[in-house]
Amino acid sequence: MARQRTLITGGLVLVGDPLNGKCERTDVLVEDGVITAIGTGWDRADAERVDARGRLVVPGFVDSHQHLWQTTMRGLTADWDLKDYFWRIRMNHTAQHGAEDVYAGTYVGALASLDNGVTTTSDYSHALLSPDHADEAVRAVTDAGLRARWFYGLYDPPTANPVFTDAEQRWADARRVRSTHFSGNDARTDRVTMGVALTELGLRPWKETEGEFRLAADLDVSLTAHTNVVWGPGHGTSEIETYHRHGLLGPGQLHSHANTSTDHELRLLADAGATTSSTPDTELQMGMGSPVWARAAAAGVHVGLGADIQSNNSSDPWAQMRLALQAENLRASLPVLGTDGLVGLTGAPATPRQVLYHATLGSARALGLGDVTGSLDVGKHADLLLVRVGGLGQRPIVNPLHTLVLHCGPADLDTVMVGGDIVKHGGRLTHRDPVAAAMLLEAAHERVSERVTARGGWTPPTPPTFLHQVMDTMVANAPGEPADPVAS
Repeated sequence: MARQRTLITGGLVLVGDPLNGKCERTDVLVEDGVITAIGTGWDRADAERVDARGRLVVPGFVDSHQHLWQTTMRGLTADWDLKDYFWRIRMNHTAQHGAEDVYAGTYVGALASLDNGVTTTSDYSHALLSPDHADEAVRAVTDAGLRARWFYGLYDPPTANPVFTDAEQRWADARRVRSTHFSGNDARTDRVTMGVALTELGLRPWKETEGEFRLAADLDVSLTAHTNVVWGPGHGTSEIETYHRHGLLGPGQLHSHANTSTDHELRLLADAGATTSSTPDTELQMGMGSPVWARAAAAGVHVGLGADIQSNNSSDPWAQMRLALQAENLRASLPVLGTDGLVGLTGAPATPRQVLYHATLGSARALGLGDVTGSLDVGKHADLLLVRVGGLGQRPIVNPLHTLVLHCGPADLDTVMVGGDIVKHGGRLTHRDPVAAAMLLEAAHERVSERVTARGGWTPPTPPTFLHQVMDTMVANAPGEPADPVAS
């Protein structure tokens, strides 16, 4: 069988680790979906040529924390805080999604991510009301054509007539999904791989939490969790500290948000080989606190950036990079300004290169995919972007990477490639029908909206005692001290 070859020529290529790589005027040879050479001087008549003149050639973005199914509710949560979100989406609207609605939201959310330059995503799929919901969620992210780590959500959304009546039934379904859809689960050969997403600590009895960790180990998959997110009242023991004391922290774990974490807790993650993801858009809005990415990276944690929920914001990775950059500049500068004033500053604390790294290779490493994607290196899969930089908004180019991060956006995307497959070219998605996808999503939104309206509407008042009740539940489900506590 003839090899499929593509030669990308004439572009300014970011070669290697985005944190310290160089932009070079060079060519990229892709064979059977993998980068096999970076250089010049080839005469490859057998290769399809892609003209990259006037473009930056950079790694595709990697979104390390998304809930794609929520695309059915785009923009709904724009002025909510976290307790509004949990009450309205997690406790009410999730249950109004049929399996076909989860498919539509996941599929179109994934396509929108591709359209924005995200070639790899993490899909924390926690609207799995039945086996059909799980199957349709997997089918959707697979059909979309991007690279993904799909996490089976173990959370049980409250429903009048639950399909899964105990944790063991849900865990059995996760095993079914693993054997049915992910028999190999090898990121080097499979574009979509599986993990499991934990129920938030304290929402279920501690024995079930331990069981969820065991399930991930039994299935030989990575796990993710919402960790250290909630600030008081009654904010008790940190999730990180709890997992550490009970010997549960370890590699192959992605702890998203982590905003309330101390530097000590972040070092616990690093020591355990666990990772984290920051989602600046939702964290800054919803009362989660300052994004933790810079502190976590300083502690030695692999950190990614993510867009979190398209029910709130877009999947635009440029927006997340800029929010992360300037939020960290503010957080790190304020103490200095308060004591020494402007004279105490020595430049901006965070740099465009840093956020570009965390939106690409840092995110890939956080997901355990750093050997597969996240940078343009020989041997990695050809997940890359051609970004136009010849417009009025980009010239002159003093520093190409500063131009990329601060002066470009999805509108400047010419070409998107995933595993050597061109999925966007000339600024348009080419591998799927965007109009048909939009119609599919509109139909799903109408179905969900009809059910939500019958239950009182999109914004049911959040009970004033709701957060206190959640905290009481978490305290009641908190574990005792381990028999053999892990030394701190």
